[in-house]
Amino acid sequence: MRIPVGGGLSQSAAWLERLYHGELVPRERKPQVIDTRRSCGPYMVSVDEPPMVLLDACSQIATLNEGFANPGILQGLHEGRFDRCLWANPDNTNVAVPELDEYAAYLLGRAPAGLVHASFVCAGGAEANEKALRLARLHGPDPTRRRVLAFDGSFHGRTLVTLGATSNPAKRKGVDMPGYEAVFCPRDLGALETTLRERGTELYAVMIEPMMAEGGDIHLAREFLLGVRELSRAHGLPLIVDEVQTGFGTSGSFFWWTHLGLGDSPETAPDLLTCAKKAGLGVVLSRWPDEEPAPVNVASALRGLIQAETAHMQAALEAPIRERLHLLVAEFPGLVSEPRVAGTAFAFDLPSARERDAFINQRFARGFMTYHAGEQTIRFRLGSCWELPHLDDLFARVSSALRRLDDPTAQDYEPEGARRRRTRRFEIREISEDDWAEVMALEQRAYEPERSDTEDFLRETAAAGVALVARDSETDELLGFVFAAPLEHYADVAGPDGDRFRGVGHTLYAADLTVSDQARGNGVGRALKTEQIRWARANGYTFVSGRNRVGLTTRMAGLARSLGAYTAKVLDNQYGGDAQAEYYRIPLLSPTPPELPAASQRGHDLASGLQAPFGPRPAFMATRELVGPTASRLNLSNWATPDSIQYAEHLRAILPRGTGHLYTTSSRDELLDKSLRCIKMARPAATIAVGVDGGYLGHTTASARSLSDPAGFGPGFALFEWPRIPHPEDVGVEASVAALTALIETHGAAAIIGLFVEVVGERSGKVLSSAAALALSKLCGAHGIPLAVVETASGGYRSGAGAWGLNALDPGFCPNLVLWYPGGQLGQIFIDSRWWVGTPLMLISTWDGDELSQIRTHEQLRAAHRSDLGPAINTLDDLLWEAATAAGEGARVGGMGLYRTLSFASAEQATSVWEACRAKHLLLGRGLPDTLCFVPALDVAPAALRGPVRTILLDAIGHGPGLELGARERHE
Repeated sequence: MRIPVGGGLSQSAAWLERLYHGELVPRERKPQVIDTRRSCGPYMVSVDEPPMVLLDACSQIATLNEGFANPGILQGLHEGRFDRCLWANPDNTNVAVPELDEYAAYLLGRAPAGLVHASFVCAGGAEANEKALRLARLHGPDPTRRRVLAFDGSFHGRTLVTLGATSNPAKRKGVDMPGYEAVFCPRDLGALETTLRERGTELYAVMIEPMMAEGGDIHLAREFLLGVRELSRAHGLPLIVDEVQTGFGTSGSFFWWTHLGLGDSPETAPDLLTCAKKAGLGVVLSRWPDEEPAPVNVASALRGLIQAETAHMQAALEAPIRERLHLLVAEFPGLVSEPRVAGTAFAFDLPSARERDAFINQRFARGFMTYHAGEQTIRFRLGSCWELPHLDDLFARVSSALRRLDDPTAQDYEPEGARRRRTRRFEIREISEDDWAEVMALEQRAYEPERSDTEDFLRETAAAGVALVARDSETDELLGFVFAAPLEHYADVAGPDGDRFRGVGHTLYAADLTVSDQARGNGVGRALKTEQIRWARANGYTFVSGRNRVGLTTRMAGLARSLGAYTAKVLDNQYGGDAQAEYYRIPLLSPTPPELPAASQRGHDLASGLQAPFGPRPAFMATRELVGPTASRLNLSNWATPDSIQYAEHLRAILPRGTGHLYTTSSRDELLDKSLRCIKMARPAATIAVGVDGGYLGHTTASARSLSDPAGFGPGFALFEWPRIPHPEDVGVEASVAALTALIETHGAAAIIGLFVEVVGERSGKVLSSAAALALSKLCGAHGIPLAVVETASGGYRSGAGAWGLNALDPGFCPNLVLWYPGGQLGQIFIDSRWWVGTPLMLISTWDGDELSQIRTHEQLRAAHRSDLGPAINTLDDLLWEAATAAGEGARVGGMGLYRTLSFASAEQATSVWEACRAKHLLLGRGLPDTLCFVPALDVAPAALRGPVRTILLDAIGHGPGLELGARERHE
């Protein structure tokens, strides 16, 4: 723990001013800018020197289950598990993604009985609940019903529909949708029975959290939940159990539902169960399959899978937490009440909001981070990385905060954990013959017989590798030593004997690190280990590995982890008994992209360009260190990092014209929902959003489905009855303007939230012309209606017109909002000052993007800016016009730049061509049912388009490869 004098955070403050400059984003981040590369275990570390180091006692709002620098994620990063998804995001709607298959199988193996399908969504909890609601409505008693039943105290997310199912009126303020409001019920079976009897015909689902986190950590009783299950089934209503905050071992069991002894039979299992937070993305486990999958961030899914694999480790904390929590209640009778704990989640109540706020307002000064919930509750979410000394430290700090609730100086920072000055000076050098007698004497004093090494063993180690000794600079006293040699030297030692890297020649095994009792606390061990790592790196090693006895070498294990170690395996029956040893590995290099197979082996991907703008493993990503941001995920709604700020600065430099502010989301669909919420802050009476025929804004949330063209999707696609006007490319500018005018006259301008139109149709290929843009903008402006354009298919330089497709339109056209989904777990809303809401915390979500996705997008933008896309654009253009000629009557070329579409006379013909191309390893995207999408990487080779791609495509169309390029003029 460390708190600088006066809580000084000068570097953090400077970074935040860079972020906030020009009011680019709301001023809502916490004052500490976090260094994810130094944060470790329960400790979050600021970028300052000296840093502020805090105990994160809420685990990033239940996102982390092993704290920062998750050992399993570190192992995956350095041992190749992330190789397919770290450098760019695979498009799981176009290519096979084994990580998702493995994840689904793991979850279904732990799911309540009868839940046999798993689906994933991009953003998190709100989208998971939206997907569950979509499935429930599709398979419920009546797909025309509009309402869901939720309970008092509920919170289900921040999209329009999930906010509508959140009982807190303050959270719903301004975003209610009349006719679609949830029916809220008290947490009482009698009340539920009455509500279902009186209003059951309005409902399509029942939704409940087994532990209501945001409502005040309310632990619902098993009997009540079982009653909810029975009553919902009696009325034919699907039951959705929301485990966004409670799944993945938080309760000690994998799901809170099963923690209560429910779900072991189909009769006590829900119909759908949702997770997020620790899951890394949104998860829906269901009785029914999801026929409408969407792209997700595969690296986030893999992080979730790794956390799932160790979720059981959290259960061990419940007993020590419970013991300390009861002592806290005894220490503060009348102040602390209603203690509750399950697994790593615990909470208590204070008398009122006054005491609650007094506690929360001094959390940083006391050296920890947590949140309140409801009116009186203080809640905590720990992780399996918490050891007993961490718990003792936390509860001491909590006790101190409770004692100072009425202290006017409680928020003042008191220095803590200043760097200790060494009381001894020492030097480190390689061992000499004169050192051996003292080395062996110290070895014998330091270890019990079963753990001490022989002199022969240590001499062999020194001869094969390196031995370093630390001696007092003044007295020449031996303070400590460290021995290491190549891994291959230890074929008979448990740990090295089964190391997967034995024989590769790139691992140095740390055989012995010893510090004398008199020298401990002076940094000798750290200095020796650091020098050993420096020697290993200088001599070409990739890893340092070693062993620590579990339970007896806590300090050594902590030292290793602080230097980047992760647990490779735990060894049982060690040291001549039943003791355990941790076999650890310290990586010395950052992961780098592995080489791609030859193009002839991997085929040609013209479908995944939005998710991977420079292919699966761009060479330029080798310059970026991704370990910290991947292994230490932050909630970017609350915290900033240098990488996230530099990304925001890049966006400031390329803001679409007319905009000056920025919001961040975690997905494509959330772009729309957050935009609607933002606009409705100023237009609360507006309830109608307007789209365009052929348009696409996503298909996970109800809002996105209600604005997107339903062609190609399942029945009952839209929830809200929102209109679409005909596209100007189809009917002309005048007819489109007339259609929007008619809507304004029918409903009134005040009823319209906004008009949403794509610059390039992602599924249709239809292009917004300057004439149409200007005419629609003029009409919207005259009536005070916001106009939003979507740049997903045209932004990020893909249009060839610059950073944005908007640059290809008349300079006089300035939309109010620009929505861009760059792939991964990220979305950007650019907005003008007229509609921007700068009030802190009004439009946050839990994550507000993903740091790994931000870094990738930042590098992709830089690379795209340097790229000459012209030759590839021209070649793709020629190819598409030739293909349209070959396809015959009814074929149409659409799109712009390196996002092009080819529409056929029928959906059957489009499917036939798509399948034939896929059989020859040419991947094309699917748009509207009759449309194929050509979305190559921005660095696609024109020669590949002229050669194998052309041959496969024309052969699939059925006209062979004999046509000539340059057919556009003939077609026109």
